Amino acid sequence: MKLLQAVAGVVVAVLLVYGQTTPGRAQESDAERLRQLEQELERMREDLDIIRREQVNMPILPKFPIVFGASITIRYDLTDVEDTTDLRLDEDRNGFRTRDRFSAEFRPDGPVNAGLRISTGENPNPTSPFIRMGDLFRSKSFNLDQFYIIVRPIKFFDPRPLDQQPVDFSFQVGKIPQPFWRADIGTWHSEIIWDDDVSPEGAALQFRAHNLLPFLKLEATGGYFIVEEVDDFRFSGLTGDTYLVAGQLKAEVGPAALGFAFYSYERLNSGLRSPSFDPTTGAFLQPGQTAFLLRDGLQRTNNQITFGPGAMGFVEDDFQIINVTGLVHVPLPFLPDIGPEVFLAGDYVNNLSVDEDEDGYSITLGLRGGGQEGGRLNPFALWFTYRDVDNDATLATFADSDLGGGTGYKGFEAGMNYRLHKHLLVQITGYSYDGFPDKDNYWRRVFFDLVANF
Repeated sequence: MKLLQAVAGVVVAVLLVYGQTTPGRAQESDAERLRQLEQELERMREDLDIIRREQVNMPILPKFPIVFGASITIRYDLTDVEDTTDLRLDEDRNGFRTRDRFSAEFRPDGPVNAGLRISTGENPNPTSPFIRMGDLFRSKSFNLDQFYIIVRPIKFFDPRPLDQQPVDFSFQVGKIPQPFWRADIGTWHSEIIWDDDVSPEGAALQFRAHNLLPFLKLEATGGYFIVEEVDDFRFSGLTGDTYLVAGQLKAEVGPAALGFAFYSYERLNSGLRSPSFDPTTGAFLQPGQTAFLLRDGLQRTNNQITFGPGAMGFVEDDFQIINVTGLVHVPLPFLPDIGPEVFLAGDYVNNLSVDEDEDGYSITLGLRGGGQEGGRLNPFALWFTYRDVDNDATLATFADSDLGGGTGYKGFEAGMNYRLHKHLLVQITGYSYDGFPDKDNYWRRVFFDLVANF
């Protein structure tokens, strides 16, 4: 209202000046006109002073600290498999699928953050959140996909915004978002070791130094993750908890980044039991049991050995895996209103615990751009990936469920996506590879995705 009064005052002053110069009107002295203008200007100053005082005293409402989000994906899956007798993945038929997720995050720029997310699928296969459509219109079930607390001790003593602090140290516990760097750029991530949909359970420490030097950024991540907890009952086969101890160091210089990671999976054969004869109860044969990580519902493409009828286990009880990851991304000098950027990513993995089938590598070439202010295109991405991964290069249980379905494959992936609207993305991804068991099972897959985020 005050602002409108100030504008009205200016209009009145202009009309007064204009009126004095209009022919036919009574002429007033110059002194009278100046006096009227001075009065109008004084009233304008008073109105502006009132507006300033009101703005200074206006209370600033705190930003609501909880952020709610959702992601709904509708997919049509086309799958063609050469030899179905060797197929060890679930839900391989053509048809519609959906992945629906809802999240709530408490993430102020302070020392404590937390979050949780529910998702369809991931049961029994943790890498597969997509569930089939077309089951008599029945409702879909949700599971607790993430639940975590993040504590940043330095923020207890340094109230500056996080992006202004020279270092950041965080402690994360729960079923946490993926803490390890996977050559992330835009919507693309490397999945040679971790499928996009896996959220590990346990505790992680992360140190970041992005402002110590103007040309160097460092990140160090380490953690202990629970894979399977087993009670120590007598005569139940191999017992003890299956767990993962992992660490990663990442360095970034300008447009290039390099990461080195070490993953140590312990007691992979937990749950394994060979058939046995108990003479105290007569001729009773206890059946064999396969290790937990090789039972139905999981990705089981690692090499296996038999410990008796019905008892399958890994070649080694422990997997020590090294992973070297690199990424280079360079903006292209032409079409500045589109902002194209080409990127090249590579991965190498090696299982130090086995003597054969222990290597894997991946290389990706991509292009992304769009989303520039005043530009002609919304954000988009295109990429091409080639991978060759041996059966025991990594633990198949948590590896990529789309290209290869675990381990023991060689082939390529090609994809593209475009954000039609800030809340809507379309994506097409194609896969062609020779898969498990001996890189000789021919696969063709095409995904058509429509993703709504809000």
